[in-house]
Amino acid sequence: MEHSYKRQVSFADTDAAGVVHFSRLLCYAEEAEHDLLEKLGIPLLDGGGWPRVHVDCDYLNPLGVGDTVVVTIAPESLGRSSVLWSFSMKNNEKVVARGSVKSVRVDASGVAVELDASWRDALAR
Repeated sequence: MEHSYKRQVSFADTDAAGVVHFSRLLCYAEEAEHDLLEKLGIPLLDGGGWPRVHVDCDYLNPLGVGDTVVVTIAPESLGRSSVLWSFSMKNNEKVVARGSVKSVRVDASGVAVELDASWRDALAR
């Protein structure tokens, strides 16, 4: 299942060179993930959470203020308590970045817990 999320680059996202700071691209991927989870009815903050345990990203082209970026994200694989997300970002069909983020579902004390069966089903569609 692929999910697309679109946003416009704001001035606050850029660095002194006028391009989006690399760390903001990871925030865009996270926004896309949260948008998908919300649409699927999977809670972000319900006493537990989704910390990131691994990130991999290739930065291919710059973005500037006012550019529109489309983030496409999909669950690449599901573990017992984790989701490996693959993402790509484009501006006018030009690939800006691509990579992956692994998130682990944890309870309120920060201990990894098994993914709920209904969440697993929703993510596997």
